[in-house]
Amino acid sequence: MFSPLALTLLITALAAVALISGKVRPDLVGLLVALSLALTGVLPLKSALAGFSSNVVFVLLSVFVLTKGLETTGVTAWLGERLGRLGSGSESRLVGVTMLAAALLSLFMNTVAAAAVLLPPVLALARQRRDVAPSRVLIPLAYATLLGGTATLLTTANLVTSAALAAHGLKPYGLLDFLPVGLPVTAAGLIFMLLAGRRLLPRYPDGPAGETLADLVEAYRLREGLHALRVLPDSPLVGRQARKPRTATEAGLTPVGLLLGGGLVFAHRLPPERRLQPGDVLVLAGAALPEQVAQLGLEPWDPPELYETFRAQAVLVELALNPRGRAAGKTPQALRLYARYGLRILAVRRGGEVLERNLYTLPLRQGDALLALTPAENVPHLQEDADFVVLGVYRGEGGGIGWLGGLAVALLAAALLPAALGWAPLALTTLTAATLMMLAGIVPPPQAYRVIPWQVLFLIGGMIPLGVAMRQTGAAAFLSRQMLLPLGHAPGWAIAAAFLLLTALLAQVTSGQVAALLLAPLAIAAAESHGLPSRGLGMAVAVGASFAFLLPTGHPVNLLVMQPGRYRPADYLKVGLPLLVVVTPVAVAALQWFWL
Repeated sequence: MFSPLALTLLITALAAVALISGKVRPDLVGLLVALSLALTGVLPLKSALAGFSSNVVFVLLSVFVLTKGLETTGVTAWLGERLGRLGSGSESRLVGVTMLAAALLSLFMNTVAAAAVLLPPVLALARQRRDVAPSRVLIPLAYATLLGGTATLLTTANLVTSAALAAHGLKPYGLLDFLPVGLPVTAAGLIFMLLAGRRLLPRYPDGPAGETLADLVEAYRLREGLHALRVLPDSPLVGRQARKPRTATEAGLTPVGLLLGGGLVFAHRLPPERRLQPGDVLVLAGAALPEQVAQLGLEPWDPPELYETFRAQAVLVELALNPRGRAAGKTPQALRLYARYGLRILAVRRGGEVLERNLYTLPLRQGDALLALTPAENVPHLQEDADFVVLGVYRGEGGGIGWLGGLAVALLAAALLPAALGWAPLALTTLTAATLMMLAGIVPPPQAYRVIPWQVLFLIGGMIPLGVAMRQTGAAAFLSRQMLLPLGHAPGWAIAAAFLLLTALLAQVTSGQVAALLLAPLAIAAAESHGLPSRGLGMAVAVGASFAFLLPTGHPVNLLVMQPGRYRPADYLKVGLPLLVVVTPVAVAALQWFWL
């Protein structure tokens, strides 16, 4: 019979191999770990499943709902665009403002979401200057979100480490506990990237794209391709669904919306029951041939300032085909772009030619750039599509965040401030705010369930009991002793540095959260055996989990900027390794000063 210690070590080793190899889904690894602990008797069933009711699980799912609320109400886009405008000018100013904005946003929201908010405006700003290439800006953007994540509890790896402390009967971290280490680390990283790191980056030529909304309209001839057409009494379109009048299939013209009451209502905002009536003014995009317009029972209509009305309200995205995706050779119709994202393709650039007709049946090619109209709330989902790269998001000039945006900001403040001041637990305040956001209709429950990272939650929920088992069976103490044998009687700062670097290296091939899940129990055990503060060595693991600078696969945010920046894997190592060398001693010094 195996001892509980041996069984725990075996389960830990198998989980580590499965996670590092990528052969088993992370959520299944979490479930298998929890089941293994229960089936082998290492932990009672109640304890083996207790991780799924952990505070960290509820904080994480709440944070994703709150972040989604900021996105759907336009708050993040509004903030990103205004922060981005401050960076117009020299390359150094653009890099500096971009990194500062990214670091600040990552204090309050998920790291990937913070980068996704800033990517479109920063990309547009980089293209406004001929002497600034996106490749000189986007890795700094990604690294700044990682650095900013070291200063807040809301980063997934930091929450995981806090949960490990709680599992060992220790006080978990508070919302502001990471600031003493995270702030100097972030400052050192930003200064290095601004003064030296950005100079190590390549200057790759940019891909096809417009520079501003006005340039984009010119590049795709959108002003000429936008038409207002009045529905005649004998039109075959009368009685058809206004949002889908079938003009794309019958005349190759993309339906944009209706002019109602002097304003433009986009097709995706029209209710499904709205039918076309004689006298309706339909807005279509494409090359309108007079004979086809007549066959559809339409007549040209000349409303004042049609283009200006469109520009003030539209949300446009410019897309390129991902070389690793499956879009090449398929049509937008076959890819179900409208059904999945509400995308209405307005024009396609192919080389120097602009294609405007029959776009939904046009087989796409590598090198094509697509201009599409989209509902604002679908932009984040589109950015996650592996078949396309979002080159830019261009929102109307007349939009603001509105009262729902103000409510979303107020709910975020209500989630964070009481926890920061110690008035209420973070899990309670964030879950309350997320629930209110769903009740207010900012993030409807079906949408909320889609944005919650269930794989991550199941992984964390299953792995938290493993930390409990490692403590109760002595496995953590055994492993930590073996790891620290080469250090002998080293001082506390050296042990902290060892755990920080080991976590950082493991994060490159797994992820920060997995590295923290595996190493946090070992750090806590090492602290107990060496007479060091457990929360101090835990902090070393949490901070090291954010140092995923060396590989594009080290963190999803690195992959997010890879295609728009046209980066190669070696580019990350070239700038990430010296960045790691710079921030590691700063982190160790801060750990020694504040925690050890």
